[in-house]
Amino acid sequence: MKRPRKTPSRTLNHRTACSQLALTLILFTPALVTFHHFGSDWEAAQTMPMPPVFDVAEATPPDELAKIFTVIRSRRTDISDAEAWRVSEVILEESAKRLLDPMMVLAVIQVESGFQYATVSPMGARGIMQIMPETGKFLTESLGHEYGFHPASFRPESLDDPLLNIRLGVYYLHDLNKQFKSLNLALLAYNAGPGEIQNRLERNVTFSEEYATLVFDAYHSLKKSNPPTF
Repeated sequence: MKRPRKTPSRTLNHRTACSQLALTLILFTPALVTFHHFGSDWEAAQTMPMPPVFDVAEATPPDELAKIFTVIRSRRTDISDAEAWRVSEVILEESAKRLLDPMMVLAVIQVESGFQYATVSPMGARGIMQIMPETGKFLTESLGHEYGFHPASFRPESLDDPLLNIRLGVYYLHDLNKQFKSLNLALLAYNAGPGEIQNRLERNVTFSEEYATLVFDAYHSLKKSNPPTF
């Protein structure tokens, strides 16, 4: 009786390798599928736009933002809630960026324009924070890289845009505060011009502080007001 022939080791090795490969595929296919989906989700997340600072549909906005909104809405009953929220967001955003109290920014706005976007002073200052066109152009050039402003397209009427005006005005007040190392002097310089205040300081000439007093009075009044309940 003939013995059965042994299966060559090469054939056995081939079959073993195939079995191992099949087992590997069975074990790791779910993980590979999950990884593929995770990669797709990550790529999609990378291309999604960032959410706004505050969604107006939220039921409970941050207290500080809500207080700013209430101030603006009470002064501008003619604008929509969406517009008031957007202006409020920019005031809060720019104040935080420039290390200023948003209530101080609101106080300046109240004294300067009464929250009117297109106000033009007898001297030619424009907009919600009453910026002179030449100052606005200079500030646009200074902040062009940060915000993507195009100084060449700047026109005096550009200052009637409240969002642009607020960005420029808050930065200007912040810069004056750094220059004079005094918020009181910064406010006076905002109103009269930094050159005028610097000249008076150097010549030891007195000047009226009425403007700064008006702003601080408005500021303290705003600070005392109760935050809204949403």
